[in-house]
Amino acid sequence: MSATTSSSPLQGPSGSVDGANLPQGHCRYILLVPGIKGQRCACAHFSLNRSTPGASCDCGHMACYHVKAPEPSSARHEVALLRQRLQALEEHLDHERQGGLGNIVTRVSELEELVEKSREEIGQEIKGSYRNITRVWQSVDHLERQAAQMQQRIHSHTERLGNVDCELRNISNRQMELFDADDSMEERLEQLESDKDSLATRDAGKLQVTVEAATWPSGPDSRPRRQPTPTRTAHGKSVIDMELSRSEFRASSSPGATGFAGNPSNCGAWTVHISLLPTFSQPFPFERDTNAYKRCLSRGLHRTVVVGGPDSDSFTNAVARAFEGLLKGRSWMPLQAKLCDAERLQGLPMLRPLDPNIVDSEYNVDFLRKHCGVCEPSGKIESLYIAMRKDKLSWHFLRNSPKFIDGLENCWVYDHYLDPNDPVEDDSIDEHDRPSAGDIVPCLPSLKRAASEISKTSNLAAVPPAGENDTPRTKAPRTACLSTLADSHRRLETV
Repeated sequence: MSATTSSSPLQGPSGSVDGANLPQGHCRYILLVPGIKGQRCACAHFSLNRSTPGASCDCGHMACYHVKAPEPSSARHEVALLRQRLQALEEHLDHERQGGLGNIVTRVSELEELVEKSREEIGQEIKGSYRNITRVWQSVDHLERQAAQMQQRIHSHTERLGNVDCELRNISNRQMELFDADDSMEERLEQLESDKDSLATRDAGKLQVTVEAATWPSGPDSRPRRQPTPTRTAHGKSVIDMELSRSEFRASSSPGATGFAGNPSNCGAWTVHISLLPTFSQPFPFERDTNAYKRCLSRGLHRTVVVGGPDSDSFTNAVARAFEGLLKGRSWMPLQAKLCDAERLQGLPMLRPLDPNIVDSEYNVDFLRKHCGVCEPSGKIESLYIAMRKDKLSWHFLRNSPKFIDGLENCWVYDHYLDPNDPVEDDSIDEHDRPSAGDIVPCLPSLKRAASEISKTSNLAAVPPAGENDTPRTKAPRTACLSTLADSHRRLETV
């Protein structure tokens, strides 16, 4: 029914209405709604409104607007058809159930039970898998802890092996130093023997001349009673034979004669004593057995280095490896060393930096022997001196450096000649502001022997007249040994 209805025409006085003549169909009244054209009343069946006079419907419109008889409905026919089809379908389903659907339902129920059992089994397996995974993670954690412990053990063993390697290297260097010291002692003994033999030969010559003069008769036809014989040693060898054998031994046993001095390209590993100076401007090395020398010795500033070959790379690698803890990757250079020929400083090495035009040359054996090394007469490089090009080493730095040789810590007590500051140095001072350890030039004593140390010429016993006594001549023992130039040079070691 429409919400807005138009007013019906005026009714007359109410009278009796015959219900048989009233319409039964729907309302055909056109609504007068603004904006909507052709909209009819929604009343589908005439219903007499008895509260108002006349024949009016409950929709408010007169009976004349309603259709006389209702239109036949097609919905009932369709509903009837649907009922028939549903009945046919039900009959068909009943027939299908009776034919095979019952077995299908049974099988479906069995499958559902099987699926439920499978789900339960799978759930149990999943729970067991989770338990196994937990155990696996526990095993992994245990293995990780064991791996960490093994890594720590390997690290500790590696450190121990490194320490053992360093100790072996130090032992090897010390052994090479002992070998060098042994060679030096042998050379000194040979030098002393040669000096002693030369003096004995000279004295024997003088004695022989005296004997000949005493035994030669004054007559013109007289002859000497005994021919002079060469002076022989206790083993029956002559002095000349001993000198020849010594010269051959020196030529054969000298390290320089084994391919080092003659042909450097064919030599293998060789050893040399290298001293690291605190600064390149130091003119002289420190004297042995002084506090400065002991300080440098305790921190390993002079060592015997084994060089793998005659080329420059072998030498630079050996120096960098030996003095790695002191150089710390800083640039260095060898210094020129020349033995001083002054009267009071004879044998002392004088040091100075290399010339700028050769400082960047290849530091091979020939270059070192020509410009830098202190060489023996055989050509072997006995010692070298190196220093850093731009940096310096102070006593404070050396005091805090690792020890190289034990037993020399007493030399680090306060020394007013070496330590210009207070006994307790201020660690806040920058290292570049500290004075170099080589700025102090030690007082070098005279390297010449005093007159009292020089052994006087051996006194020879008076020769008796010929025929009175034929006993062999005796030589007075010497009270002191003559020091050699190599001995005076070895008295000084550098930092």
